Amino acid sequence: MRHGLLTSAILGLTLLAGSAGAQTFDAAVKRGALKVCIVETAPYAIKTPRGHWIGHEVDVAKRLSSDFNLTPEFVPVTYEDMMGRLAKGDCDLIAASLAIEPDRLRQAWFTRPYGESEVSIVTAGAHKLADLDKAGTIIGAVAGTPAADLAKARLPLATIEIFPDLIAAERALESGAVMGLAYKAPIPRLIAAKSPEKYIVVAGDPLAGTADAFAIRKGDADLLNLLDGWIEARRSDGFLARTDRYWLTTLDWMERMKPRAPAAPAK
Repeated sequence: MRHGLLTSAILGLTLLAGSAGAQTFDAAVKRGALKVCIVETAPYAIKTPRGHWIGHEVDVAKRLSSDFNLTPEFVPVTYEDMMGRLAKGDCDLIAASLAIEPDRLRQAWFTRPYGESEVSIVTAGAHKLADLDKAGTIIGAVAGTPAADLAKARLPLATIEIFPDLIAAERALESGAVMGLAYKAPIPRLIAAKSPEKYIVVAGDPLAGTADAFAIRKGDADLLNLLDGWIEARRSDGFLARTDRYWLTTLDWMERMKPRAPAAPAK
């Protein structure tokens, strides 16, 4: 009798989990919009001078939404609060070129990867990784990112200073408060490209590579299956590769960040 009750309870919990998973996408369809948590970081999610979201993750989220006849609704979050915001239901998924990390796996479910990134360090002046691992060297990193933990592990003798966001970390690098900045590609390369006379990406192997995926609430089996299938379809038709190429290997998108001259008054 006890065995039968236990089996019924397990089946009931399984059905509830499946139902809850289905509800996320069903709710998105009902309101006609997919709520996507993004982290404002170039070139993944940035606002143009006119206030429009553009970026790698923005294009991915727009295509995902469009394929299911939905409108993307972007919800800006930080790396530190994104998991809490997701759990609260502020968004349906996180699209932030998010590296699959053990601590994150305890907080959310991840889809299969739709991209890969490398974590490296950009410094003021030419350095080798071994040159940075010494007392007195200060390297900046952003809270909640894999780069912060990787920098601590690979540079145990250096001081790793943690900043709340990339803007603060970049300012510290520009002011000379830190010697270098650890972050995932292509940020180090973009910083070096903007000021090649001042910055350079540390030569040699990167700190590590990451596999990047969507994060969703635990138990969202229906949405997980849907997103995994979508990733395979868009990988096969070349969309993901084209998106990576434009946003992560070129600087063409920077033209879209330039303020546009006001239109001439009509005569």
